[in-house]
Amino acid sequence: MDTLDFSITSNGSSVIAQLPIGFDVETGARFSAMVAMEAVPAHGPETRELIFCLLEYDHESDTFDQIWDGLATRRKIPDIAHRGAIFAAVQQMTRALIDDVEPLVVTMSTHTAYLPDKALAKYTRIAASLWDAGYRAGKTDIWHGRHFWIMERVR
Repeated sequence: MDTLDFSITSNGSSVIAQLPIGFDVETGARFSAMVAMEAVPAHGPETRELIFCLLEYDHESDTFDQIWDGLATRRKIPDIAHRGAIFAAVQQMTRALIDDVEPLVVTMSTHTAYLPDKALAKYTRIAASLWDAGYRAGKTDIWHGRHFWIMERVR
């Protein structure tokens, strides 16, 4: 995949990468992929939570809808090749944030409980990609159907 041109912004506690990815000609909705590293309360500035979602902007109401669930994403982006390209973009944005923020510890969790293995594989691929960035990644216990990963920088 080519290097993407996306914006990275920060407000001190959050560092956010956002990439416009599409436009719905029927509804006028605009879509962006968003990846963020959020400060984790009571854990200091070196621990960040990694989150990602699809943003849908409605120009008529001037509002954003955050889409966290893969099934909802599939309804908005039905083409599997497009969803694959979006996931590749999310991985590239994740790596850019890791390189920019350089946290000692990164946490990640599923937003939706009781995800099927196919959906969990995406989280596992993101955690595995942090190995290349010098992190030791591991999955923790499942809590109320939600899965958690902790990645610690080792180099």
